[in-house]
Parts: sequence; C-alpha cells; structure tokens
Amino acid sequence: MMFKNESEVVAKKAEKRYEKLAKQNPAPKKKEAELDFSEWSFNRDWLSTRTGTYVVPYTRYPTPESMTREIVPSIEDQALGFFIGNYVAQPTIVPRGQFEWVMELLAEPDTEDILRSSVHAASLAGFANATKSPTIMQQAQAAYGSALRMTNDALRVKETAIKDSTLIAVIMLGMYENFVFQDRRSIQAWAKHVDGACALLNLRGKDQFQSNLGRRLFHQFYGVVLLVALETGRAVHPGMHELYQIMTPTSNYSVHGRQWTTRLIGVMHSAINLNKDKDTDPKTMVEIALKIDHEMDEIKELMPRIWDYDVIHLDQPSQHQYGGTYHIYLDPWIAQMWNNVNSCRLCLYKVVRENLTKGWMWHSPPIFSSTEYESLKTIAQAVLHATSTAIIASVPQITGMIPFPDLSTAKRRASDPSVGEGAPVYTIQPPGTYLDVSKSTHMVHLIWPLYAAAQIDLVSPEMRQWCIDILHYVALRIGTRQAVVLADELKDMQRTGLFTTPFVDRTTLKISDWSQAT
Repeated sequence: MMFKNESEVVAKKAEKRYEKLAKQNPAPKKKEAELDFSEWSFNRDWLSTRTGTYVVPYTRYPTPESMTREIVPSIEDQALGFFIGNYVAQPTIVPRGQFEWVMELLAEPDTEDILRSSVHAASLAGFANATKSPTIMQQAQAAYGSALRMTNDALRVKETAIKDSTLIAVIMLGMYENFVFQDRRSIQAWAKHVDGACALLNLRGKDQFQSNLGRRLFHQFYGVVLLVALETGRAVHPGMHELYQIMTPTSNYSVHGRQWTTRLIGVMHSAINLNKDKDTDPKTMVEIALKIDHEMDEIKELMPRIWDYDVIHLDQPSQHQYGGTYHIYLDPWIAQMWNNVNSCRLCLYKVVRENLTKGWMWHSPPIFSSTEYESLKTIAQAVLHATSTAIIASVPQITGMIPFPDLSTAKRRASDPSVGEGAPVYTIQPPGTYLDVSKSTHMVHLIWPLYAAAQIDLVSPEMRQWCIDILHYVALRIGTRQAVVLADELKDMQRTGLFTTPFVDRTTLKISDWSQAT
C-alpha cells in the first residue's frame, strides 16, 4: 500500500533546481546574484497538513488520557528510534559507520530545522511502512514538504548550499524516496536526489575534506553513488571520482585495508564504465570484462585477514535458508563489502554473456570460435552461479538467522587473526531471531545484491521465490518499499519467464519497455 501525496509541480521544480545546481563550478568566486535559482512551487494546502504535537490540557489531577500521553514517546521520537535501530551504525572493528552523524548532529543544541525536518521525513516514512499506518505516512509527507521547502531556500545562495546541513537534508530526502517506492518509476525520483547530493558535493569542492564530518559524509555517500551507478546502469556523476582521489590520502585506512578498498573502488569504476560502453566490439568487451575480473582476484591478496569469512556447510537442509552453506563475518560492514564485490562480479559476467551472444549470433561469420564460445559460456555460467550462491550465503547473518560474534570476540580475532578460533556452527533460526535491537541491521545493503542474484535467468524458481520472501521480510523489518517493488518485479519474472537484463539503466526505461529489456 502506498501513501505518497507529492505534488508533481514540486518534483519537477526540484529536478530543475538540481540540474542548475550541478552547473555551478566550485572553483571560481561567484556573486550572490549569479547563485539565484528559479523558484520551486509548492502546494500550500498540502504543506499545511503538517501535524503538530498534541497538547493535553492541564488539570490538577491526572486523567487516564494525560497519564497515557505522558509515558508514551511522540510518534516522531518512535520513528527516530526506528531509524536509528535499523540504519545508524557506529564504527566497530572497521572504522566505518553508517548515518552515525545523524545522532551527533541531532544532539547538538542548535540543530537546524532543515536537518531535523529531513530526518523526520525519512524516519517517519520508514516507520509508517513498518507499522502500515496511513496516519504516520501523512506526517512523513508533511515533514518531507517542509524539508523540501527549506532545502529550496538553502540552495539559493552558495554559502547555505554548501553547508553540511543542506547536504544531509538532500541525502535524507533521497532516503525518503527510497522508503516510499511505489513502482519502477520511483527510482527516477530517488536518482534525482542522488544527483542533487552529487551536485552539492562538487560545489563544496576539496574544502569539505578539511573537517572530519565532511570526510565522513563524502566517504559514505560516495559508496552510495557507486552502488546506484552499478545497480541502476547509470554513469557515475561527473567530478565524483576526482573528488574521491583528492580525499583518499586524507583517510586513515592504512591499518584496515585502505589499499584494498581503494583498489576495489577503481575496479568498480571500471565495471561501471564497461557496463555503459555500447560501442566497443563484443570480443574486446569480453576481454576487458575478464581482465577486470582477474584484477578483482588479485586485489584480494591486499585484503586484511579480518575481512575474510568462514563458510559453514549445513549437515541437513534448513527450512529457513536456501542452499547448503552460510557465511560468518566478524562485522556487518565486512558482509556489505563482500556483497559489493559480488554485485560487481555479477555485472562483469552479465557483460561477458551479453557480448558472447552478440559475437556468436549477430555476426557472420561469428567473432568467437565454437570452442571459445562454449568455453567462455560455461565459465560465465559457473561464475554467476557461484557468485549468486555467495550472496545467498550472506543472508542468514544479516537477517538474524544466526548471530554476529560479540564485539569482544570480534576485536580479539581482528587483532590477532592467527589465533585460529574455529567459527561456531549454529542451527539456522527464523529471520530476526538473533537481531540486536541496539544495533543497525544493515539489511538495507542486502536488497540490491539479493535482487541482482535472483533476477539471473540461470537460478532456479525455488531460489528466486526464497529471495522474494526474504525481500518482503526486509521490507517490513526496516520499513522500505523499495524491497517490495523489487520483489514484485521478481514475481513478474517468475510468472512470465521474461528476465530484465541485469544492470540496465532503470532511470530511463519506460514502464512499457520494462518487460522487453531481456
């Protein structure tokens, strides 16, 4: 069920604002007048639907109503707690957090309204989905309209456009769009906020890396930019990779695999660029894809041992887990990084299969010999099967079917991987059994890899159905409709037998074209 009530005028004006903002050059100094953008238009009646805090009339003696309202947190506080519990993660054995700056900034006494409203919009939307509450969704819509209006005001002048609070507001508005996915077209609204944040990051320039918060914001969001490009088939926003190269020397990753992560970023860029290449001949495309894949194997040697994982083989099939294996990681972020690697590999071998077909069937005579074609086809199928199996094996720990090690155990193994502690063997339990309510689930990072694995035409209907069920669980658990929309697309694939080409540019496809992208 969808409760979104956004004005088309607002969306179109916001898109124009982002496009004009992207044209701003951070290097030359500009006058205030040159930074004036065109007005966004708002439906005032819609914005006026904001609901405030209910005030219980004072009485000398407490009434049942006043007592109840005094002990129950406000909807906004409940929603914020929901967001923190599912999306905010503090750095542990890996010096990388997720949305940890939300708590830091909201705790400040002078928190800006633009930041507070944008956080409320996203958190209320997720909470509304999880509780299936139209009333809470109306509050989320009102907060979204308020945050959008304040963002519009902030973007008019460079001095306010480059502030941390403005960037965070745009990021959180993108999270809101993530939560309220309605259909495949919703990815366009999400992508526009990603583009808007990229435009702001370019406008902020290298000066943003002078602060710890600025570096953290860029580092975390740059990961989002790469995954959006990889998962949606879009190019990386211009200027972002150059900023990353400027920032990298200022990051303290020397002890925790900085060289490996930096090389991995380069490989992901190569895979994204290759996926966008429509002009190179099929044989060269296959050669480049295999070369990039070989480089991925090489950089594994640079990976710290604490980032490796244990593979556990099940003695008996589990009713909760598909397949016969599961992985044990020391930290959720490590699982996320491996799924990034696996998503990149799926993209590469999609390119291999696609260009094998072109070179064999669309050229006369074929570009590939019969032996070469059959050999590469077999290799590609084997890699896709192994990679999708690896993504499936990461699901139990991320969804709470088995636990992550406690922090003291993780730190002990991280400080001395040679200790040789054997990974414990668990009985797979229903999803959510071992989730720690005080820690982020990290499930949001499972959605796209799981979808990418399930949409491969080689996987069995049983595996695809299991992925659909897991996506529905994730959607309800963390309050995002994006997982529901992708699960519904997998259902359509099951029913029709038509498979969307993985990693096609989904921000430009029309609904009528979707089923034809095979």
